[in-house]
Amino acid sequence: MKKYVAPGMVVIAGLVFIIVTLAQNLFSVGTAFEEMIDDFRPALQDEVIQVYRDDIAGLAAVADEFQAAVVPGLAQALQMAPEAFGGMMAEQFPNVAAGMALLPEAGPQFSGLIDTLADQQANFRSADAIPTTGLPAQTVPWGFTITGLLAIGLGVWMALRGTRLASILAIALGVMIVAGSFLLSLPGKSADADDLNAALEPVYTVETVEGAGSALGVIGAMGQEMSDAMMPGLAQMLMMDQAAVQQFLGENFPATAQALQTFPASMERFDALVTTFDDNLDNYETLKPVKFTPIIWTFIAGGLLILAGGALGLLWSKEE
Repeated sequence: MKKYVAPGMVVIAGLVFIIVTLAQNLFSVGTAFEEMIDDFRPALQDEVIQVYRDDIAGLAAVADEFQAAVVPGLAQALQMAPEAFGGMMAEQFPNVAAGMALLPEAGPQFSGLIDTLADQQANFRSADAIPTTGLPAQTVPWGFTITGLLAIGLGVWMALRGTRLASILAIALGVMIVAGSFLLSLPGKSADADDLNAALEPVYTVETVEGAGSALGVIGAMGQEMSDAMMPGLAQMLMMDQAAVQQFLGENFPATAQALQTFPASMERFDALVTTFDDNLDNYETLKPVKFTPIIWTFIAGGLLILAGGALGLLWSKEE
């Protein structure tokens, strides 16, 4: 029995590594994880998140100002009742009317998305360092597989030859697995990756991404129509040139005037963010069912089993 117990422990650990790698689809998961991390990394910088928040605040200010000041103010300037002015806007500038109606709903939606990303910055940075900052996530399944094959080879060597060298190498491999896992902070990083996954799950859905894309299309059409049609139309109705209208808006409706200047850049940024979410939906669907913490602790437990098998093999070889 002694001849096979210690080698069996080493072989079983190696088999577990390979089985976990295949059962958890870690080769696909590693690729999906790395692609997703790479794509989201630019959007999770402090300064970028602040720019998004400024954009959202600007849109919210426009929505508030349009209803509270722009409609009654322009109605008065055109000597129209506010209801008549609203009807004229809906008829002549339907995209502007639709966009303004959507902004109170779309603003909090985008704000919630940005807040989620901001709240997960620390978890993202930690997960981004799996296994290290210098190695991509694709190396993890290869590490599991190669380590499993080494363990199986050492176990077979111990069983067939029973040499002390094989036992010593098994001990070294077990120590390397256990010590390396803790030196690289893999338990903590895997827990952070799981927390990130859990935080994204409620907001990262097909419905959310499609809804954000649809809202972005409506708001983008609003901005385009404001610039291309509403401004020239207002200039004609107010009997002003474009420069005078810009000055009139700036003096009376500063949030709207500011938005007209910054709108194209804001829409480009939001479009890039929604595109990033959309492009990585498949990657997230691959990652979502995987729990990284149990995998890492299985790896550590396997390392301890290899260490114990090697130690028993070495002890029993001395007794012989």
